[in-house]
Amino acid sequence: MFKKVMVWALLVVAMVANQSFTLKTVDGKAIHIEVKKNGISVKEYPNKVIILDFFGKHCPPCRMEIPILGDLQKKLQDRLQIIGLHVQEPLSKEDIAELKRRGINYPVIDYATSRSSQEFVELLGRLTGWGGSIPYMLFFDNKGIYAGSHLGMAMEESLEKFVADIYHPVISVSSASRSATISSSSSSSKTPASAHSSSSSVISADSNTSVSSQKE
Repeated sequence: MFKKVMVWALLVVAMVANQSFTLKTVDGKAIHIEVKKNGISVKEYPNKVIILDFFGKHCPPCRMEIPILGDLQKKLQDRLQIIGLHVQEPLSKEDIAELKRRGINYPVIDYATSRSSQEFVELLGRLTGWGGSIPYMLFFDNKGIYAGSHLGMAMEESLEKFVADIYHPVISVSSASRSATISSSSSSSKTPASAHSSSSSVISADSNTSVSSQKE
């Protein structure tokens, strides 16, 4: 996983750094995302762990995963924001209603509906070596730093643990003077490098399908 982080950094430096995107959700809301040399910044969701979930309406494991992600979003709403990136053919109104019935309670961006969305998804695919199979997730800690990727269906317990691993509480200036009294247990917390290197074993995979998979 750490290798993928290095690839991200090298590719962004080689291209134009700090590319900005304004993406529209299926509900018509704007999400402003800036791609930086070490990750992303999402204007609407500061200081939250971000999961970008690449999925498709014709992908069975993607549909099975929706209730898991919906439950996770509800449970960790104070520190997590999931953003769905639909990467198959355009979603109809009926499709959107069905996704919500299945449990989607987080914003969804439809890749096929705008050039900006396509450029964003394609850029992230190049930066992380995505081969087109779904479900596929990208993780960013609450400082926006890229923390790794996962291909295949994931279990809620594993996702929740990984989010906890990459969430770094913000210490206010007023409480900074108390940091010296924190027990030695805090010194054993994972560094970004160790968190990245262990992330592949934290998330358990189930199955995956290609973007071009046929409807059941």
